[in-house]
Amino acid sequence: MAERDQQLLDIGKQCSHPQCNLIDFLPFKCQHCKESFCQEHYRVEGHRCSKYDETKHNRVAPDCPLCNTPVAVPPGQDPNIRMEQHFEKECSVVTGRVQAKSTPLCAKGTCKKVLFSPIRCDKCRAQFCVSHRFPSDHNCKAASAPTTPAGRQNAAPSRPNLPALSSASSTAKEINAKASVKASEAVNSMKQSLAQAKANTSTAAASASKSMPFNKTDRRAKAERESRIKAMQAREKKGLLSEQEKQILAQYQEEAKKDKDCVIM
Repeated sequence: MAERDQQLLDIGKQCSHPQCNLIDFLPFKCQHCKESFCQEHYRVEGHRCSKYDETKHNRVAPDCPLCNTPVAVPPGQDPNIRMEQHFEKECSVVTGRVQAKSTPLCAKGTCKKVLFSPIRCDKCRAQFCVSHRFPSDHNCKAASAPTTPAGRQNAAPSRPNLPALSSASSTAKEINAKASVKASEAVNSMKQSLAQAKANTSTAAASASKSMPFNKTDRRAKAERESRIKAMQAREKKGLLSEQEKQILAQYQEEAKKDKDCVIM
Protein backbone atom coordinates (compact mmCIF):
# COMPACT_ATOMS: atom_id res chain seq x y z
CA MET A 1 0.00 0.00 0.00
CA ALA A 2 2.87 2.38 0.75
CA GLU A 3 4.36 1.89 -2.73
CA ARG A 4 0.94 2.47 -4.34
CA ASP A 5 0.44 5.71 -2.40
CA GLN A 6 3.92 6.83 -3.37
CA GLN A 7 3.11 6.30 -7.07
CA LEU A 8 -0.06 8.36 -6.73
CA LEU A 9 1.89 11.15 -5.04
CA ASP A 10 4.33 11.22 -7.95
CA ILE A 11 1.50 11.94 -10.40
CA GLY A 12 0.33 15.26 -8.93
CA LYS A 13 2.05 18.17 -7.19
CA GLN A 14 1.70 19.74 -3.81
CA CYS A 15 0.30 23.26 -3.50
CA SER A 16 3.12 25.74 -2.76
CA HIS A 17 0.96 27.79 -0.40
CA PRO A 18 2.43 27.37 3.12
CA GLN A 19 -0.96 26.89 4.76
CA CYS A 20 -2.43 24.52 2.13
CA ASN A 21 0.01 21.79 0.97
CA LEU A 22 -2.83 20.09 -0.90
CA ILE A 23 -1.85 17.46 -3.47
CA ASP A 24 -3.48 18.41 -6.76
CA PHE A 25 -3.41 16.07 -9.76
CA LEU A 26 -4.02 19.01 -12.14
CA PRO A 27 -2.06 21.87 -10.57
CA PHE A 28 -1.88 25.45 -11.84
CA LYS A 29 1.48 27.12 -12.49
CA CYS A 30 1.87 30.81 -11.67
CA GLN A 31 3.32 32.74 -14.62
CA HIS A 32 5.20 35.11 -12.33
CA CYS A 33 6.81 32.95 -9.62
CA LYS A 34 6.65 29.66 -11.60
CA GLU A 35 5.29 27.77 -8.55
CA SER A 36 2.48 25.15 -8.58
CA PHE A 37 -0.77 25.85 -6.75
CA CYS A 38 -4.21 24.33 -6.32
CA GLN A 39 -7.40 25.79 -7.72
CA GLU A 40 -7.98 27.90 -4.62
CA HIS A 41 -4.53 29.57 -4.50
CA TYR A 42 -3.38 29.79 -8.13
CA ARG A 43 -4.43 33.45 -8.53
CA VAL A 44 -1.99 36.24 -7.67
CA GLU A 45 -4.08 37.49 -4.78
CA GLY A 46 -4.66 33.90 -3.61
CA HIS A 47 -1.00 33.18 -2.79
CA ARG A 48 0.23 36.82 -2.59
CA CYS A 49 2.81 36.37 -5.32
CA SER A 50 6.07 38.16 -4.48
CA LYS A 51 7.16 38.34 -8.15
CA TYR A 52 4.01 40.13 -9.33
CA ASP A 53 4.53 43.84 -10.15
CA GLU A 54 1.21 45.67 -10.37
CA THR A 55 2.70 48.69 -12.13
CA LYS A 56 3.77 46.51 -15.08
CA HIS A 57 0.92 44.06 -15.43
CA ASN A 58 -2.14 45.96 -14.14
CA ARG A 59 -1.94 49.01 -16.40
CA VAL A 60 -4.98 51.23 -16.88
CA ALA A 61 -6.07 52.90 -20.14
CA PRO A 62 -9.31 54.77 -19.37
CA ASP A 63 -11.37 56.44 -22.11
CA CYS A 64 -11.61 60.20 -22.25
CA PRO A 65 -15.19 61.23 -21.35
CA LEU A 66 -15.12 64.02 -23.98
CA CYS A 67 -13.43 62.59 -27.09
CA ASN A 68 -13.78 58.86 -26.24
CA THR A 69 -10.08 58.26 -26.92
CA PRO A 70 -8.18 55.67 -24.77
CA VAL A 71 -5.58 57.45 -22.64
CA ALA A 72 -2.56 55.25 -21.85
CA VAL A 73 -1.25 55.66 -18.29
CA PRO A 74 2.52 55.01 -17.90
CA PRO A 75 3.68 52.69 -15.09
CA GLY A 76 3.84 54.43 -11.73
CA GLN A 77 1.88 57.53 -12.82
CA ASP A 78 -1.37 58.61 -11.26
CA PRO A 79 -4.27 58.12 -13.74
CA ASN A 80 -5.85 61.42 -12.64
CA ILE A 81 -2.70 63.40 -13.46
CA ARG A 82 -2.41 61.65 -16.83
CA MET A 83 -6.05 62.48 -17.63
CA GLU A 84 -5.49 66.14 -16.76
CA GLN A 85 -2.52 66.24 -19.13
CA HIS A 86 -4.73 64.76 -21.84
CA PHE A 87 -7.36 67.46 -21.29
CA GLU A 88 -4.76 70.25 -21.53
CA LYS A 89 -2.73 69.05 -24.55
CA GLU A 90 -4.36 66.15 -26.43
CA CYS A 91 -8.15 66.23 -26.15
CA SER A 92 -9.67 67.34 -29.47
CA VAL A 93 -12.85 68.64 -27.78
CA VAL A 94 -11.03 70.92 -25.30
CA THR A 95 -8.10 72.08 -27.46
CA GLY A 96 -9.94 72.06 -30.80
CA ARG A 97 -7.06 70.27 -32.48
CA VAL A 98 -7.70 67.28 -34.67
CA GLN A 99 -4.85 64.82 -34.85
CA ALA A 100 -3.73 63.88 -38.33
CA LYS A 101 -4.62 60.35 -39.38
CA SER A 102 -1.66 58.07 -39.80
CA THR A 103 -3.36 55.89 -42.42
CA PRO A 104 -3.16 57.28 -45.99
CA LEU A 105 -6.23 58.08 -48.07
CA CYS A 106 -6.94 57.62 -51.77
CA ALA A 107 -5.70 60.66 -53.75
CA LYS A 108 -8.83 60.60 -55.94
CA GLY A 109 -10.84 63.66 -54.97
CA THR A 110 -14.23 61.94 -54.73
CA CYS A 111 -13.00 58.70 -53.14
CA LYS A 112 -10.98 59.29 -49.90
CA LYS A 113 -10.90 55.62 -48.96
CA VAL A 114 -8.58 54.50 -46.16
CA LEU A 115 -5.66 52.68 -47.77
CA PHE A 116 -4.43 49.68 -45.83
CA SER A 117 -2.39 48.53 -48.84
CA PRO A 118 -1.92 51.64 -51.03
CA ILE A 119 -0.96 51.40 -54.70
CA ARG A 120 1.37 54.09 -56.03
CA CYS A 121 0.92 55.43 -59.57
CA ASP A 122 4.04 55.15 -61.74
CA LYS A 123 3.32 58.47 -63.46
CA CYS A 124 2.24 60.95 -60.76
CA ARG A 125 3.62 58.96 -57.77
CA ALA A 126 0.39 59.42 -55.78
CA GLN A 127 -1.28 56.69 -53.73
CA PHE A 128 -4.65 55.28 -54.81
CA CYS A 129 -7.07 52.47 -53.95
CA VAL A 130 -7.71 49.42 -56.11
CA SER A 131 -10.55 51.08 -58.01
CA HIS A 132 -8.46 54.14 -59.04
CA ARG A 133 -5.00 52.59 -59.44
CA PHE A 134 -4.80 53.02 -63.23
CA PRO A 135 -3.95 56.45 -64.75
CA SER A 136 -7.23 56.50 -66.70
CA ASP A 137 -9.25 55.93 -63.51
CA HIS A 138 -7.87 58.92 -61.58
CA ASN A 139 -7.32 61.25 -64.60
CA CYS A 140 -3.57 61.21 -64.23
CA LYS A 141 -2.15 64.54 -65.43
CA ALA A 142 1.39 63.19 -65.72
CA ALA A 143 0.25 60.45 -68.12
CA SER A 144 -1.77 62.82 -70.31
CA ALA A 145 0.99 65.49 -70.51
CA PRO A 146 3.42 65.27 -73.52
CA THR A 147 6.94 64.02 -72.83
CA THR A 148 8.94 66.78 -74.63
CA PRO A 149 7.89 70.06 -76.27
CA ALA A 150 10.21 69.35 -79.24
CA GLY A 151 8.23 66.28 -80.15
CA ARG A 152 5.07 68.33 -80.05
CA GLN A 153 6.51 70.87 -82.50
CA ASN A 154 7.80 68.22 -84.91
CA ALA A 155 4.50 66.41 -85.01
CA ALA A 156 2.57 67.87 -87.94
CA PRO A 157 -1.21 67.60 -87.98
CA SER A 158 -2.41 64.97 -90.41
CA ARG A 159 -5.17 66.04 -92.80
CA PRO A 160 -7.59 63.42 -94.05
CA ASN A 161 -7.79 62.65 -97.78
CA LEU A 162 -11.37 63.41 -98.74
CA PRO A 163 -11.54 61.40 -102.04
CA ALA A 164 -10.10 58.34 -100.38
CA LEU A 165 -12.65 58.62 -97.58
CA SER A 166 -15.55 58.93 -100.03
CA SER A 167 -14.44 55.89 -102.05
CA ALA A 168 -13.99 53.89 -98.88
CA SER A 169 -17.48 54.82 -97.69
CA SER A 170 -19.03 53.81 -101.05
CA THR A 171 -17.29 50.42 -101.01
CA ALA A 172 -18.45 49.90 -97.44
CA LYS A 173 -22.05 50.62 -98.48
CA GLU A 174 -21.82 48.12 -101.36
CA ILE A 175 -20.45 45.45 -99.03
CA ASN A 176 -23.23 46.08 -96.50
CA ALA A 177 -25.90 45.87 -99.26
CA LYS A 178 -24.53 42.54 -100.52
CA ALA A 179 -24.36 41.17 -97.00
CA SER A 180 -27.98 42.19 -96.30
CA VAL A 181 -29.18 40.49 -99.53
CA LYS A 182 -27.35 37.27 -98.65
CA ALA A 183 -28.73 37.38 -95.13
CA SER A 184 -32.31 37.80 -96.37
CA GLU A 185 -31.87 34.89 -98.80
CA ALA A 186 -30.53 32.70 -96.00
CA VAL A 187 -33.48 33.63 -93.77
CA ASN A 188 -36.00 32.81 -96.51
CA SER A 189 -34.40 29.44 -97.20
CA MET A 190 -34.43 28.69 -93.49
CA LYS A 191 -38.14 29.53 -93.25
CA GLN A 192 -38.94 27.29 -96.23
CA SER A 193 -37.01 24.36 -94.74
CA LEU A 194 -38.79 24.79 -91.40
CA ALA A 195 -42.21 24.89 -93.05
CA GLN A 196 -41.43 21.75 -95.06
CA ALA A 197 -40.19 19.94 -91.95
CA LYS A 198 -43.36 20.92 -90.08
CA ALA A 199 -45.56 19.62 -92.91
CA ASN A 200 -43.63 16.35 -92.97
CA THR A 201 -44.05 15.88 -89.23
CA SER A 202 -47.80 16.61 -89.41
CA THR A 203 -48.32 14.09 -92.23
CA ALA A 204 -46.24 11.49 -90.38
CA ALA A 205 -48.31 12.00 -87.23
CA ALA A 206 -51.57 11.68 -89.18
CA SER A 207 -50.44 8.49 -90.85
CA ALA A 208 -49.32 7.09 -87.52
CA SER A 209 -52.67 7.89 -85.94
CA LYS A 210 -54.46 6.19 -88.88
CA SER A 211 -52.25 3.12 -88.68
CA MET A 212 -52.76 2.83 -84.90
CA PRO A 213 -56.30 3.97 -84.10
CA PHE A 214 -56.49 2.15 -80.76
CA ASN A 215 -53.22 2.80 -78.96
CA LYS A 216 -52.82 2.81 -75.17
CA THR A 217 -53.27 6.57 -74.72
CA ASP A 218 -56.53 6.58 -76.72
CA ARG A 219 -57.93 3.67 -74.75
CA ARG A 220 -56.96 5.26 -71.47
CA ALA A 221 -58.54 8.61 -72.45
CA LYS A 222 -61.70 6.84 -73.57
CA ALA A 223 -61.95 4.90 -70.30
CA GLU A 224 -61.43 8.07 -68.25
CA ARG A 225 -64.12 9.88 -70.28
CA GLU A 226 -66.60 7.04 -69.78
CA SER A 227 -65.97 6.99 -66.03
CA ARG A 228 -66.48 10.77 -65.85
CA ILE A 229 -69.74 10.46 -67.86
CA LYS A 230 -71.05 7.81 -65.49
CA ALA A 231 -70.17 9.85 -62.42
CA MET A 232 -71.73 13.00 -63.83
CA GLN A 233 -74.88 11.13 -64.90
CA ALA A 234 -75.24 9.79 -61.36
CA ARG A 235 -74.94 13.31 -59.99
CA GLU A 236 -77.43 14.57 -62.59
CA LYS A 237 -80.05 12.11 -61.37
CA LYS A 238 -79.65 13.55 -57.89
CA GLY A 239 -79.85 17.10 -59.21
CA LEU A 240 -76.35 18.13 -58.10
CA LEU A 241 -74.93 19.33 -61.44
CA SER A 242 -74.44 23.01 -62.21
CA GLU A 243 -75.04 24.57 -65.63
CA GLN A 244 -71.32 24.48 -66.50
CA GLU A 245 -71.08 20.81 -65.51
CA LYS A 246 -74.14 20.00 -67.64
CA GLN A 247 -72.42 21.56 -70.66
CA ILE A 248 -69.30 19.50 -69.97
CA LEU A 249 -71.43 16.33 -69.71
CA ALA A 250 -73.06 17.07 -73.07
CA GLN A 251 -69.65 17.57 -74.65
CA TYR A 252 -68.41 14.25 -73.25
CA GLN A 253 -71.51 12.46 -74.58
CA GLU A 254 -70.99 13.90 -78.08
CA GLU A 255 -67.38 12.70 -78.07
CA ALA A 256 -68.53 9.25 -76.97
CA LYS A 257 -71.06 9.09 -79.88
CA LYS A 258 -68.30 10.00 -82.34
CA ASP A 259 -66.13 7.19 -80.98
CA LYS A 260 -69.01 4.72 -81.41
CA ASP A 261 -69.47 5.79 -85.05
CA CYS A 262 -65.86 4.77 -85.81
CA VAL A 263 -65.44 1.48 -87.66
CA ILE A 264 -63.61 -1.22 -85.66
CA MET A 265 -61.07 -3.08 -87.83
